[in-house]
This record gives sequence, C-alpha cells and structure tokens, in this order.
Amino acid sequence: MPESIAVSVKNVSKQFDNVEVLRDINLTVEKGTVVSILGSSGSGKSTLLRCMNWLEQPDRGEIHIGGQRLGIDEQRGRAMSHRQLAKIRERVGMVFQSFNLWPHLTVQQNVSEALLRVKGMKRDEANAMAMQQLEKVGMAHKADVYPITLSRRAEAAGGDRPFAGDVAGSYPLR
Repeated sequence: MPESIAVSVKNVSKQFDNVEVLRDINLTVEKGTVVSILGSSGSGKSTLLRCMNWLEQPDRGEIHIGGQRLGIDEQRGRAMSHRQLAKIRERVGMVFQSFNLWPHLTVQQNVSEALLRVKGMKRDEANAMAMQQLEKVGMAHKADVYPITLSRRAEAAGGDRPFAGDVAGSYPLR
C-alpha cells in the first residue's frame, strides 16, 4: 500500500441480524485530506466509522489505517492485541453525534483531558498542545470559556459548542 494512503477500506460489509448495513464499501483516503461521509439516517455512516475504529468488526473486508490492517497482527498471524488496537485508535479521531463536554472544565481543559487520558501526556504538555490546537482552529479566544456558556451562545447564534466538541473529541489526538 502506498505511503500516501492514510485509510483504506476494501469490500467492507456488516450486518446486524438479517439487516445488511454495509455492503462492499470501498474507500481510500490520502494523507492530509479531509473527508465527509454523508447519507440519510440509518444509511450506515456511523457503522462504517465504528468499523474504521474497530469498535465494530466488519463481517467481510479489510480496513487499513496507516498501512496496518485492523484486527490482524500480520507479523504474528493472529488477532491484534488490545495494546496494538489502542495505538492505532490514538491516530483515528471520531466525533460522535451526541458528545459530552465536561461542564465543570473550560474548553481548553476539555481538550487537554483527552490528551491526558488517551496519550498519557503530562498536564503542562497537554495544556500547551491543547492551546496550539485551539489556535489552529480559531478557538483560542474560547479557551477559558465553560461549555454551558458556549451552549447558551450557540442557541442564540448557532455554532460554537458543536465545534468545541469536535476539537475535544478528536483533533488533538493526532
């Protein structure tokens, strides 16, 4: 697989009971690109993303993240260990439809918490990286704001809280 490929999904299928949710899905994402997966409710978007994070295992097909095949330790010819999967998941961010920010933490603290828990960073290092990420996405001015404040403003103006959730949910884990 070429090094320029970040994600490769080949002939992935998944069904629950007798309901086929995914059928022979193919997707290639090159490094540095942004992809949106669109579709109506119940069309399989979340199931595909859950398969790409190995939260669900596809019934058929292969998924490669950064050149590594999910689920299989190809060097040892056996199932991937939890540690190997965790290492890959560190590089794959996923934003859920309904996310929860900790209301007692500021936006920066919410972003830092993800780095502390998933990456095991030291607090000062996580805080600095969180601030860098907030600057990159134009949210540095909201670093000391609490989610409830964003929620109230979002009701009036629309927009900040879901974006803050995107940042807290995935961006800094790269």
